[in-house]
Amino acid sequence: MVHQRVAIVLLILLIVGLGIEATASDRAKEDAGSRGIVVSVVGDVQVTRSGMRHSALEGFVLMGGDTVALQEGARCTGFTPHGESFTLEGPAELQFSSTAPDGMIDNVATWVRRQLADWIGESRRRPLTTRGGRDWTVAGDAPVPVIPAPGGSVRSGRSTFYWSTVPGVDRYRLTVAQDDGEEITRSVRDNSIVLEELVAGAEYVWKVGPDVEGWDVQSEWRSFHVLASDEEAEVDKVADSLDDLEAGVLLLSVGLHDEAIYRLDAAVESGSNDRSARLWRAQALAECGLYKEAYEDLARLREIE
Repeated sequence: MVHQRVAIVLLILLIVGLGIEATASDRAKEDAGSRGIVVSVVGDVQVTRSGMRHSALEGFVLMGGDTVALQEGARCTGFTPHGESFTLEGPAELQFSSTAPDGMIDNVATWVRRQLADWIGESRRRPLTTRGGRDWTVAGDAPVPVIPAPGGSVRSGRSTFYWSTVPGVDRYRLTVAQDDGEEITRSVRDNSIVLEELVAGAEYVWKVGPDVEGWDVQSEWRSFHVLASDEEAEVDKVADSLDDLEAGVLLLSVGLHDEAIYRLDAAVESGSNDRSARLWRAQALAECGLYKEAYEDLARLREIE
């Protein structure tokens, strides 16, 4: 019950804080076209849409025809509805055209645009359930999948899995399966493993439980996607050209939560976009089920503000 209450609180805070909600008419318009997203905001940033002005927050969905206006001293970064990253320093104004510029079909921005559009739509329907390293060890009463997050992704060739630990248990049983394929089962010491035999582009489910005689309880199945080779190539090409904050948001949209959090860790440590980086990291952590860690970021934000 405690975890459920925390999850509900986080869901409310993240939806309000990230400004991802939209009206039914907005959703209909967005589903018909491309979408961008605001990554960071400092100062007074307004978006005008259909004659109405909206305050831009991290996660605000941008559409073709929108105009972004910044007052003196304000700053805003993000991805346009056409999949290109942008940085604005106030005073400034930028209007997004309702049609993609010529030649866009051959640009990597096409992939970014499609990825963001798919993720934004999915994130609205789904409840919240390298740069250095991170300790993914989280203790609990039963082992629970952490990475990949529900509906998340892993890389092909080297697919990494993490789960929470149980005090006194030093070996766990991991099970991975395709819908119509055989199950892959591994007995693992500690709380992580790298699998090299998963099929690129395929959909899988996985679960974990203690590898202890007489202990048959396992976690629920969680679904994940193995990136296809072209998806990996695109995300690496784009992420390598972005700063840590924007790369973290893009990796989150792809479903690579562990890599997204590494980049967001670096963004927080740099201090240049601490507020925005903590908001996005809280979302990524909450989607992995790491509610305590997500709450710590949100609590820190309240201290800063």
